[in-house]
Amino acid sequence: MRFLVRLVPGDADRQAFLAAVRSIAANLGANAVNPKWTSYGALEMDIFAPTPQDFQLVLAALEPLGETEFAKDLQEPQRLMTKEKALEEAVALFNGERFWEAHEVLETLWRAAEGNEKKLLQGLILVCAAFVHHQKDEERVALGVARRAIPLLVWGGSSYGSIDVIAVIDRLNRLEAEGKLSIFEL
Repeated sequence: MRFLVRLVPGDADRQAFLAAVRSIAANLGANAVNPKWTSYGALEMDIFAPTPQDFQLVLAALEPLGETEFAKDLQEPQRLMTKEKALEEAVALFNGERFWEAHEVLETLWRAAEGNEKKLLQGLILVCAAFVHHQKDEERVALGVARRAIPLLVWGGSSYGSIDVIAVIDRLNRLEAEGKLSIFEL
């Protein structure tokens, strides 16, 4: 079973913290993979554990290392939401640097969309994906994905829900010119 967890380490070095998380998980029969780091130093990882109880055991064993910001069972189906609520949730997840989850929520909207809206959502999904790569310290890949997102961010108005599309395009263009992504909010 697959779970997502974000841990805020104490004063530990990133690599030492990551190694400790992986070791504890392995010792309890789980696998901690796909590390992503937030701008404020939290570690987000996928934990594969045989059962929810095994995952809870891993969480309990990780507790002395630092605070668990959130833990999520990825087998749980996504809640049914209106388009407006889903967009609000995607924005909140993005702004909380939960880019992978924002990507997943936007993907549910993308499946039902058509025309320019579908194209715009695809662009926003790519923006999320770019920041997932950024969190994994894959800057070249992140910039390439962000570059692919820009031409898809086409919309008849300046905003889509609460997202200022023009500001997102401007920000991505600036970041591309700088050659490095940096976190921003939608």
